[in-house]
Amino acid sequence: MSVPTMLSVSELKSKLGDTVVLDGSWHMPAMKRDPIAEFKEIGHIPGARYFDIESIKDKSSSLPHMMPSAEQFAAQVGELGISNDDHVVVYDTIGFFSAPRVYWMFKAFGHNKVSVLDGGFKAWKAAGYPIEYGEANIEPKTFKTGNLNKSLIRNYDQILQIAKDQDGNQHITIVDARSNDRFSGAAPEPRKGLSSGHMPGAKNVSFKELFDSESGKLHSNEQIRKTFHDAGVDVNQLTTSGSSGQPGKDREVIMSCGSGVSACVLYFALERLGVKNLAVYDGSWSEYASRPESIIVKD
Repeated sequence: MSVPTMLSVSELKSKLGDTVVLDGSWHMPAMKRDPIAEFKEIGHIPGARYFDIESIKDKSSSLPHMMPSAEQFAAQVGELGISNDDHVVVYDTIGFFSAPRVYWMFKAFGHNKVSVLDGGFKAWKAAGYPIEYGEANIEPKTFKTGNLNKSLIRNYDQILQIAKDQDGNQHITIVDARSNDRFSGAAPEPRKGLSSGHMPGAKNVSFKELFDSESGKLHSNEQIRKTFHDAGVDVNQLTTSGSSGQPGKDREVIMSCGSGVSACVLYFALERLGVKNLAVYDGSWSEYASRPESIIVKD
């Protein structure tokens, strides 16, 4: 059974008994916010469980919240009381920030019955719907997953090759979700010791341009399409047939950001626009800017 990529709060309210709701909130360290404490004390959607991207990650990596192994993901998702039959709905407290990262993780491990809540917890509260407090009540289940779908993820070596060979990779577009001043190099990175700037040939679409800051809700498809177009990413070209005869098959879009979280906002938005050949650079700028062989552009 296919499920919609996005649900409104009213749609979720009518499906609460038939879905597993996850609070996937995460915040930059500089925000000094504790999403686990907020889940318990500020509250959550009734029946929700907290999905911790700082725990469900590759713990052997020094990089922030890298994708875990299939075995680890399956075990920790099962501990959240999720089975392969469940429709998972993810939200966060900002609206569209970290929830798409959780969405992308489920997709990458083959669980396609996953949706994002439009507007997140902000929209849920604005609608006056009930809120729960305290710990989640969870009965663990068995969750099985296959191998990671490598078509949805890119690594450093692949990105460096693209950066080095712009002429040979004209069918690949890297889109960076960081703010314009970090992308251009005008402002410093929040992570100490990292240069700001961007990869050669990359385009810049700040994730904050894709949703309304007050309501937390995603902008219309038409507005999102224009935002990408204004940044030099022609969505119409990405969704029309190339030489293969399949929409966008000859073209690839790779999303990047600071640490692989807000890149997934772009992934989610482009997926909704019908772009097929999408991937996320998991290490993102935290990895790229930390490697001495990387090519960094400032303008």
